[in-house]
Amino acid sequence: MKRFPKKMLIAALYAGTAFVIFGMRVGFADTESTSESKEAAIVYSETNDVTSSDSQTIRSNTGETSEDSIDSTSETTSSSNRSETGSTTVDSSTAESEEKSPDNASDSVYDISSGLDPTYRSRSDLKVSLSRSARSVSSVPYISAGDPSTPKQDFIDISSHNGEITVEQFKLIKSYGVSAVVVKLTEATSYRNPLAASQIANAKAAGLIVHAYHYSWFTTEAQAKAEADYFVSYAKQLNLPTSALMVNDIEEPNIKKKADHTQLSKVFENRLKELGYSNTHHYIGVSWVTDNAIDPVALGKNKVWIAQYPYEPQNQKYTDYSAWQWTYNVTFPGINGTFDMNSDYNKYFISQGQGGAINDGRYATVVKDNYTIWQNFSWTKKADSKAYLGQTLQIKVRYEHINGSTYYSLYDNQGNWVGYINSGGVKVADGPQGNWQSKQTYVKFKEPGIIYRDFTFTKTAPITSDMVKNTYKVTGTYHHFDGTYYDSVYDFSGKWIGYIASTKLAVQTNQGPALADGRYVTITSGNYSIWQNFSWKVKASSKDYLNKTVLAKYRYEHLNGSIYYSLYDQSGTWLGYMNANGTKTANNAGGTAISSGKYVTVTSKNYSIWQNFSWKEKNKSSNFYGQTLQVKVYYNHFNGSTYSSLYDNKGTWLGYINANGTKEASNAAGINQSYHKKITFTQNFPLWQNFSWKQKSTVTNAMKGQTFEARYVYRHFNGSNYLSIYDNKGTWLGYVNESATKVVK
Repeated sequence: MKRFPKKMLIAALYAGTAFVIFGMRVGFADTESTSESKEAAIVYSETNDVTSSDSQTIRSNTGETSEDSIDSTSETTSSSNRSETGSTTVDSSTAESEEKSPDNASDSVYDISSGLDPTYRSRSDLKVSLSRSARSVSSVPYISAGDPSTPKQDFIDISSHNGEITVEQFKLIKSYGVSAVVVKLTEATSYRNPLAASQIANAKAAGLIVHAYHYSWFTTEAQAKAEADYFVSYAKQLNLPTSALMVNDIEEPNIKKKADHTQLSKVFENRLKELGYSNTHHYIGVSWVTDNAIDPVALGKNKVWIAQYPYEPQNQKYTDYSAWQWTYNVTFPGINGTFDMNSDYNKYFISQGQGGAINDGRYATVVKDNYTIWQNFSWTKKADSKAYLGQTLQIKVRYEHINGSTYYSLYDNQGNWVGYINSGGVKVADGPQGNWQSKQTYVKFKEPGIIYRDFTFTKTAPITSDMVKNTYKVTGTYHHFDGTYYDSVYDFSGKWIGYIASTKLAVQTNQGPALADGRYVTITSGNYSIWQNFSWKVKASSKDYLNKTVLAKYRYEHLNGSIYYSLYDQSGTWLGYMNANGTKTANNAGGTAISSGKYVTVTSKNYSIWQNFSWKEKNKSSNFYGQTLQVKVYYNHFNGSTYSSLYDNKGTWLGYINANGTKEASNAAGINQSYHKKITFTQNFPLWQNFSWKQKSTVTNAMKGQTFEARYVYRHFNGSNYLSIYDNKGTWLGYVNESATKVVK
């Protein structure tokens, strides 16, 4: 690394001519491409932040324009050099920048790291600019490419100011350890680097990885999106792959602190993602951070490329950021001009966004069938995850990609590289056995032996000759890295037996063995088939047995997830196999309660009213003979009888009665019971049309002296008796409350 005395540098700056120190030529704008003179006068017309003075072209005494700019805070041209209109022409031999010579520089120019900030040399192509060489000489020393005493020389960034660079020159640059180049594409929405196409093509031809940056002017969301669109449009035109880093160069002094730069940078980044470029970085000068103009933490320091130029660049700094631009004065032998140089801490720039390989060594099972396995990070497809679904592979290294995803580099058990897969497509395992995968099957052990109790294969349990006779259930399997499937085996009580290679198991039928059951179930749905066999031949329909209680002698826990009952009636006749979902399990042979709410009249005196279905008597039907009671629920007993659960009009439960001892009524009045007596009316009560209490007529005083016939009586649930009245001609008059009548002998 070459260092020069400060006073000699300042003298050269004010002399305005090229000079030679220790045999090295140090110049001004003559080291830059003359193509820049055509670009410097372009004015960004879409923002009000560029003042009229910014559009003036300032040239060195060679007539060439550098990329560096003067903002409103850095112009210190004396009033004697300005016109009345405020326009000015400044010669580089007399111009003074805000930054003083190192001998008398004020502390406000430098940060705590004894260096300069990129604000010192804004890279705008839309503004007036001072010669890069002039500024370089005044501040940062020239550095030779490959100098081992400097920070890492990982990648360069270039613009049109670097001029045409041939493939051979890029190869020379690469030979000094540089792996990547970041090319300026655009600025605002009105400038495109005219040399970008050749710079990109030649850099790629030389074997360098290429990324791009955009010089930003946005101060509103609309401008941020528009500039992102402009950036992407040119990137696509230049066939820049979506794996490239797209850098938001946020450094323009004229917009500093005139907007929420953090939020707008996120808007810019998100818009790039919407347009297909998901790998974003933000280039920020240190002063923007120290002045709280932008928040690198909110943007993510792993996505921030920080810039600051020490006077003695030797040690790595700002290592908590993704990358560090530490100088703009690196020279390569035989190539005109100087270059910005950067250290890449996360290796996002010198890779294709994936960062550096991180040693891993874990195992993972492929659990998704809709992921792509990549050949490279230019997103060339290598395979589909479906081809490896369920397999356990080794993660030798992983990559924390700038797009926010982690990618695993997978290998099979033969050491063959499978490719890169997004971590979302796999599940990391605790060991080479891989992850548990669902598997439902019935098995028998083929022979006595051992079964493993862990995947160190040191803990075992015996498989006895008796166990070989039994059927077991496999609930899951592990696809080991060695290629073997190990099934997890349980008995039918739910006890875990262990792990065993699936090749040592004989698969049984899907319904599994008949498991003794013995419960009573009531068929509650008429929409199920009753099967003849497990080849699904229909034997009957559940509607033929709806609400009947039957015996489930056996059950089958089918691998389709359903339980099937083998059903028998009270005579021992086999009915078939039925899905348990169409039944309801009862506590006893009485079956399950079936909702009713109907009314019955007790019509027999010879029935017991039961306390329970163990046949403990609670009462006798003779005590309720002729009464109308409510049946809230009933039971279709396995014995073939129906039992009604009786309640009186006070809500008191009376017990269970065989339905044969009652007769169902159409309403709460109960059934009509024979009466056939002569009556006279004693009160002027209503005569009812029906038991919905529609009135038919009223007993009159004239009717009180007459005799009528009461043919039937209704013993209503409400506790009253109602007589059905006919006159002597046989005409029905209606229903009347018995209390309004008197029997005539």
